[in-house]
This record gives sequence, C-alpha cells and structure tokens, in this order.
Amino acid sequence: MSAIALKLGALLVRQVTRPMANVLKRQAKEHAVFKEICIGLAQKMHVADVVLRSKLTPTKFSKTIRPLNDTKAVENGATLLSEGFVFGVTGSVVVWETLRQRQKELDRREQVTQDIAFLQSEIEELRSTTKTQSDQIKSCQSLKEELKLIQSKLSSHK
Repeated sequence: MSAIALKLGALLVRQVTRPMANVLKRQAKEHAVFKEICIGLAQKMHVADVVLRSKLTPTKFSKTIRPLNDTKAVENGATLLSEGFVFGVTGSVVVWETLRQRQKELDRREQVTQDIAFLQSEIEELRSTTKTQSDQIKSCQSLKEELKLIQSKLSSHK
C-alpha cells in the first residue's frame, strides 16, 4: 500500500472515530462513574503539568498546586478520554496494516523460496536426464563402432 493511501486511510479512520469520540466525551460528562474517572485523570494531568512547568522555569517561590474545579476537570478528562480513543483506534489500524504488510512480505518470500526449490529440482532432473542421454549416446556410438568393425571384417572376408 502506498504512503498516500495509508495516510488517506488513517484520515478516514480519524474522521469516522471523531463522532464516536464526541459521544464518549458527552457520556463522560453525564455519567457519575465517568465523571470521577475524568476528574481523577484531569487532576493528575494538571499536577504533572504544573510540576513540569515549575521545573522547566525555576522560580524563587514554591507554589502549592491548587486543584482544578470539577467542571474544568471533567472537561479536560473527557477530552483526554476522547483523544485517547481516537489515538487507540488509529494506532490499532496502523499496527494492523503493518502486520498485514509484514505477513504479505513473508508469504511472498515463502513463495519465492518454493519457486527456487522447484527450479532446483527441475535442474537436477534435467541434469540426470542429460547424463542418461549422454550415456546412451556413448553406448550407441560404441555399438556403431562395433558394427563398423564387424562390417569391415565381413567385407574383407568376401
């Protein structure tokens, strides 16, 4: 499969999964279990983000990390879940296509190996036939020589 077809396929999968991701995002905001998961994810991401930023831009003051409000946390967590879903689906498609191409290449190599083995057996068979025919030709030539010898003896006796 060409690179353009692969990119178009990935784009198609992304476009198809986007509406499903939006449904997942909406459901995450409405259901209590999903809300809790989203809040937990968003708070952990927020803490990691603040810690990373503070390490990259050191300041003299130590800050306490204030948690996000629930609305913002649910929004961020739902976005993370929906993007994770899209990434998972598109990543799975890419992995599947890679495995399919690999299997196709392995099958092609196996076919080439079988073809080579077949051709080698054909060559050996032809060599054997050639040797047999060569031996038969030599035998015929020696018989021909014997016949000539016998014929010349018979001619000389007359």
